[in-house]
Amino acid sequence: MGQGRGMGGGSGRGGGGGRGRGGGPYAAGPNGECVCPKCGHRKQHVVGVPCYQEKCPKCGAQMIREQ
Repeated sequence: MGQGRGMGGGSGRGGGGGRGRGGGPYAAGPNGECVCPKCGHRKQHVVGVPCYQEKCPKCGAQMIREQ
């Protein structure tokens, strides 16, 4: 049997909200800052480098992302 194009109403897009893939805090987009939860030091987020991989230049703690 042959296959044809159906009359379905699907949009062809995956579900879920958020930006980028997955939508969680690990896919927060290019804007925002990395913040040290220990001393409060802030630095601009670098695209392609997750904040959790950054170390605070003041106290050495692992940075976290803030939108």
